[in-house]
Amino acid sequence: MDIAVLERAFQRERKQRKHAEELLENKSRELFLSYEELKEAHSSLSEAHEELKHKQRQLVQSEKMASIGVLSAGVAHEINNPIGFILSNINTFSSYMPIFKNVHSKLLNITEKTESQAVLYEKISMAAVYLKDEEVGYLLEDAGDIIEETTEGIQRVKEIVAGLKDFVREDQGEKESANINESIQSTLKLLSNQLKYHCEIIENYGDIPDLPCHIGKLNQVFMNMMVNAGQAIKEKGTITIETKKLGNHIMVSFSDTGSGISEENLANLYTPFFTTKPVGEGTGLGLSISHGIIEEHGGEIDVESELGKGTTFTIKLPVDR
Repeated sequence: MDIAVLERAFQRERKQRKHAEELLENKSRELFLSYEELKEAHSSLSEAHEELKHKQRQLVQSEKMASIGVLSAGVAHEINNPIGFILSNINTFSSYMPIFKNVHSKLLNITEKTESQAVLYEKISMAAVYLKDEEVGYLLEDAGDIIEETTEGIQRVKEIVAGLKDFVREDQGEKESANINESIQSTLKLLSNQLKYHCEIIENYGDIPDLPCHIGKLNQVFMNMMVNAGQAIKEKGTITIETKKLGNHIMVSFSDTGSGISEENLANLYTPFFTTKPVGEGTGLGLSISHGIIEEHGGEIDVESELGKGTTFTIKLPVDR
């Protein structure tokens, strides 16, 4: 074969190899740049996701604190009632103390050494007259009632404060086992003053197991359901709360005999900032946040409503996930 032909073939092969190497180098550079860009995009996305989660937690907590404004007047009234009669009982008990001290003094006087039975009898007679005149028997009985009532009042205040503390706290970390029935009852106590004047509350609690959950967040959902039900009842009506176990789920329902919700509004019910309440009476975030909290727990929230007849919200929460 001609040397010149071989030389030209060799040159062509070398040129093709060089071209292929350049293509490979360019592709490698492009892939490396794409990988770096992908890493950077992933990092940015992770940061954005964490920021979004942080903002969501802040939003949930802000909505919860806004609810405290709804609670504040009612809670203050609920606390003032027992505090009022506790103070009254203490004042009454204080007025009994001088009489009890005198009784104590006379009893000590009787037990002192006396020179004759006549003197002892006289002391006993005087003490007996004093006990009768001052109605000490009645005072002792009444003092027992005062102590019992005061203890009940302190327990009532303690329950309200504990319920408020559980409601306000921000859930973080792992879920904790909690009793849904007790949670609803605790939240209902906080809303008692707001609902009791125009709503009859019917409570049907089933035998349900404890649930691993963020109970502070679920309390927020339960409160939102009860506040909405109370606001839907303009004059007099009924709110029915029911819990029961269905298979592997706990079902919680809140039914009211209020004004109901139109089909048009039902479609937008969980849309953030959507509200049918007058300006200043709602943020439009309550149901949206409640929906998110229930989804976070792997559950579902459904609503049925009829204008002029009432609304039922049904929450299903899985016991085991």
